[in-house]
Amino acid sequence: MPKFEYEVKKGPGESLTGAIEAENKRAAVARLREMGYFPIRVEEQREEETKDSLRDALKRIRIKDRNLFLRQLANLSESGMMITRALRTLVDQTENPKLARVVDQIRDDVQKGSSLADALEKHTNIFPSMYCSLVRAGETGGMLEEVLWRICAFGEQEEELRGKAVSAMIYPIFLSLVGTGAIFILISFVFPKFITIFEDFNAQLPLPTVIVMKVCEFMGTWWWAVLLGVIGAIVLLIRYYRTEPGRRKFDGWALKIPAVNTLIVKYEMAKFARTLGTLLDNGVPVLTSLKITADTMSNVLIRERVSELHTGVTEGESLSDTMSEGPLFPPMVVSMFAVGEESGRIGDVAKRIADAYDLEVDRAVKALTALFEPLLIVIMGIVIGFLVVAMLLPMLTLSSNIGA
Repeated sequence: MPKFEYEVKKGPGESLTGAIEAENKRAAVARLREMGYFPIRVEEQREEETKDSLRDALKRIRIKDRNLFLRQLANLSESGMMITRALRTLVDQTENPKLARVVDQIRDDVQKGSSLADALEKHTNIFPSMYCSLVRAGETGGMLEEVLWRICAFGEQEEELRGKAVSAMIYPIFLSLVGTGAIFILISFVFPKFITIFEDFNAQLPLPTVIVMKVCEFMGTWWWAVLLGVIGAIVLLIRYYRTEPGRRKFDGWALKIPAVNTLIVKYEMAKFARTLGTLLDNGVPVLTSLKITADTMSNVLIRERVSELHTGVTEGESLSDTMSEGPLFPPMVVSMFAVGEESGRIGDVAKRIADAYDLEVDRAVKALTALFEPLLIVIMGIVIGFLVVAMLLPMLTLSSNIGA
């Protein structure tokens, strides 16, 4: 996702600068305005301004690092330590050097008079808008320690949920890479040696062997070009995926794959319910909560559907009625939100839905793994088996002719 450098003002004070990730410039400006800032300058970072991106990627801040920092901050804050002193302590304790620099910047901003929420908002690529809104609500209500613990619980649940979803693809991808690598080595380096033997005998070869020979001849000469072409195609696909049309196309394609679409929808539904429930339980207004929740959705098409909830509620519809207008939310979820609206406990209901969908994600991961593993093994076995048989057929024919 592109990164935009900005200069903003908030009231009559001095201007603030920083960087924010957004799909485009318009989205970056809109997000800054939602934070309460008046944008003065918003410019996309150019490639020459991000020459150290590889080094930064190697030192990237993982969700685990962020969760550990927040847990330590909650512990120190609960013990009665001033927030500036707690941040100064965490600068020295944080093992990730990139996160340590960010914490030091946050400490410096707080020491100059900024609230913790305002200091965190300068680093929205690390601390999502949801976290900043919760911290602001905690500071306003005088319950920052309690809010920090709730953020910790949310972050750890999010990490666990994401781990379950990612684990569904690790083994299938590993099998695909190993199988593809084995096929590449066979047709590029191993089988071409057999071709010279067959050519010396000038025997008529079976059709499968002729096909494999043609492929081996091509790969034996141009394997490096094929390898570069595959790498180039992967790079181009990644660059296209990072564009707005590319992201939309890939996300729409993912929602059409059987079994995979089920996992994606359940994962996003769990994230939606937990985020919305946590925000509402901490006193964040409904409209603001819906807008922040929409930004947390990973799939573009699902994010747009969640954004429609904000539009519907703004126009006077109830949340459950707006949910029922599309196919994304199951009838049970709509009914539970309707009950939550009637009882005034939408936050509690949303968290219960999130817990239920956490279990659904776990089951979907296991089902997906159980489906993909044997399927990949069968496909790789058929391909490799065809190659081996194609090489063995002429050898059996030649041996029978020699025996005769």
